[in-house]
Amino acid sequence: MDLFGFSVAVRFLLQKGEVLAYGWHWDEARAERHAAALASHHGIPAEPARDRGLEGWLAERLRAVVLEGERFSLPSHPYRDRAVYEALLEVPRGETLTYGELAKRAGLPYPRVLAALLKNPFQVLVPCHRLVTKKGTLMGFYPLGARVKRRLLELEGVRLEE
Repeated sequence: MDLFGFSVAVRFLLQKGEVLAYGWHWDEARAERHAAALASHHGIPAEPARDRGLEGWLAERLRAVVLEGERFSLPSHPYRDRAVYEALLEVPRGETLTYGELAKRAGLPYPRVLAALLKNPFQVLVPCHRLVTKKGTLMGFYPLGARVKRRLLELEGVRLEE
């Protein structure tokens, strides 16, 4: 699917027709592994599935969050470290937050927050791309990298130093 000019492979985790997570990567096999890791981490009893219709759903949701500033709502599933994702959903389009501040808002230790971010079940919809270091620089963006993170922030009007 197209992610604002980047071609990515996506696998969805569904339960009773509801998307509970998705994994993505630059290639199909890694997207499959990413989704399987999310299923294991969050206790989602589903096999990763490719679905062109859901890719359209995801593309629409991504546009709404990144370009229009809509806030995504997590499904009611009991995600591990849900407090991290809920705190991230409070960061508005066009703004950034430090990883340390996110840890404070979520009420969790910094290392646990970093681990939770690696297992974000809805990357971009739960806007982990809006996180920066305390120096205002980019750090990671599993699994798509800092180049995609920078592009997403630019689309939201955030300008970062090179």
